Amino acid sequence: GGNVMEEFVHLTDDMELYFEELEALRVSGVMNMYGAPKWLEENYDLSRKEAVFVFLAWKDSKEVA
Repeated sequence: GGNVMEEFVHLTDDMELYFEELEALRVSGVMNMYGAPKWLEENYDLSRKEAVFVFLAWKDSKEVA
């Protein structure tokens, strides 16, 4: 059934913010980026699935760039 994106469509408006925050974290070097989903959960009140979705979307955007 449905498009995977539909489950996460409510995150779309905030993706730019999440990406900026993740990029700032990466640049700062304060944490291993594999800890980022947990950080997103704690700081943005995301579910585990939402946090992982955001993280993977960000990671994909880095690899393409």
